[in-house]
Amino acid sequence: MSVDGSLPSSGRLPATRPHRSLFVKYVVTLFVAVVVPLVLGAISEAWFGYQDRRVHLNELLLAEARSATDRIQTFIVGIRNQLGFVVQLPWIDGDDELHRLDALRLLRQVPAIASITLLDQAGTERAFVSRLSPDRIGRGADMSADPAVLGVRADANKVWYGSVRYLRESEPYMTMAIAGNRAAAGIAIADINLKLIWDVIATIRIGETGYAFVVDDSGRLIAHPNISLVLRGDTATSRLQSVIAGANGSAVTTNDGEGKSVVAISARTADIGWTVVALQPVNEALAPIRAALWRSLALIGIGAILAFALAYWLARRMSGPIRQLEDGVQRVGAGQFDHRITISSGDELEQLAGRFNEMAGELAISKEKSERINRLKRFLAPQVAELVEHSGDERLLDGQRRDVVAIFGDLRGFSAHVEPDVIMAVSANTTRRSEPSSRVMEPPLPALTATE
Repeated sequence: MSVDGSLPSSGRLPATRPHRSLFVKYVVTLFVAVVVPLVLGAISEAWFGYQDRRVHLNELLLAEARSATDRIQTFIVGIRNQLGFVVQLPWIDGDDELHRLDALRLLRQVPAIASITLLDQAGTERAFVSRLSPDRIGRGADMSADPAVLGVRADANKVWYGSVRYLRESEPYMTMAIAGNRAAAGIAIADINLKLIWDVIATIRIGETGYAFVVDDSGRLIAHPNISLVLRGDTATSRLQSVIAGANGSAVTTNDGEGKSVVAISARTADIGWTVVALQPVNEALAPIRAALWRSLALIGIGAILAFALAYWLARRMSGPIRQLEDGVQRVGAGQFDHRITISSGDELEQLAGRFNEMAGELAISKEKSERINRLKRFLAPQVAELVEHSGDERLLDGQRRDVVAIFGDLRGFSAHVEPDVIMAVSANTTRRSEPSSRVMEPPLPALTATE
């Protein structure tokens, strides 16, 4: 736009299409600024919560497994100590009844012992006391080649534990042999009912569905809450036990016998070499993490909605005044210098609108001044017009009435009775309507008669 308010040939200012709306930029920026920290916070909370949960779960499962091994160990050690009292006295002829009475007393004190066989130092049976079979006393069969006798004699602690077997395919039993501190005291062999161990394992509950089971060194299932697995000699649990044993006391995630994903850990008994495995399904173990994750997702959703609403409001608050300024620039560029912008935001945008209005007012004054100077150039010499333009005194451009004395020549009856203002207006209109394309020499006017 030129100083006098003229526009380019198109009639409006050239406009360039923005690559991306400022409104969209503000919405995206503010939305990301709020939502991204929420997402990162949820991810970090889920990660650290998962790690803490794994540590807590590892401690919980290990505590349950060790508690079970302690109870089993206490059970076995108690029976071993009680059984040791019947191999204190040496075997002397005629003392068989005394040894049988000691065995009977032990059966009354330890309900888990089903039967006791007492051997002398040569490995010959001298007494047999049982809850299920008739008692025997006196010299009996030679049992020196029995695995229990061979095992207890080979052990430095003089204790031997046999494998688990099931009586009538329902109740677990184990054979325990113990030798006296002196060879003359002989050997005691006891059949132990492991139902108590079974009851201990069956009562272990880890969470809602977690449980524990026991396997021996051979991988045979000894105790399990599901007795049918024990009776049919399930081997899936032994494979699970071997996987857990390779974790060196740390909880591992694997599949149980039914193909379900579980978190499990194992603990080994000190004397008998059994392994207690405590496990909990992954779905239940990680339920608190999933609940926390859902809460985080809910918070992210609420935060996203609030962030979008806030971003939309702030973006509208910014883009609205900017669009008003853009429209004002276009109007002023089109010559509407009387256009004004009203913004009541109380911030820098309101100050910018005030500066814009001041600029439009100054442009209007400049255009008016330029028009008056151009109009003056039609009646004054260019040098005089330029002098008036650069003098800085705008009063020189104002119309004034003065009493002057002038002598001039005129056509008779043309301007003698016309005011100067009218003559100037007629002259200006005539000049704007038609402008000769070239100057032509005109003949001199005849002599004018002076008017009175």
